[in-house]
Amino acid sequence: MAELKIRHELNCTDDTFWNKIVFDPQDTFNRHLYHELLKFPKYQVTELKDEGTRMTRKVHIEPPVEGLPGPVKKALGDRLSYLEEDEFDKKTKRLIIKVTPSTLADKIRINGEMYCEPLGENKVARFANFTVEVKVFMVGGMIEEKIIADLKKSYDTAAGATNEWLKSQGL
Repeated sequence: MAELKIRHELNCTDDTFWNKIVFDPQDTFNRHLYHELLKFPKYQVTELKDEGTRMTRKVHIEPPVEGLPGPVKKALGDRLSYLEEDEFDKKTKRLIIKVTPSTLADKIRINGEMYCEPLGENKVARFANFTVEVKVFMVGGMIEEKIIADLKKSYDTAAGATNEWLKSQGL
């Protein structure tokens, strides 16, 4: 099992982050992030529900598959996608993330939590914590390392892009 704990500073309030970045009804930022910056072949929100005290969302994502060690590529294949299921508690302002891959779904568990802490006027620390567990003989550890590295890279890119987006949108 591998863990990742990420912290980034964002130039906005937590309400702006959740309402204008994560759960923007037009999803403008996330489409820009995944398609243009991260170069993911597919990013599509398949479900978004406001259920009063919570928001739920399902997203179908196809990341680029590159730089995989031979044994990992053999286990995962040439094409990979995953379903991200998010549940946001509006009161605690915490997002619970569950990722189910298209390949080896019964052997790979990816769970996370994201939240913000205020740092002052118009600034928050965004935390994203993930646990990755891969139960595949011989290559499980390599797959975990690849997933953790990809998550870190994506969240680092997203933090910079978020601050640029916020500035460009006057938020």
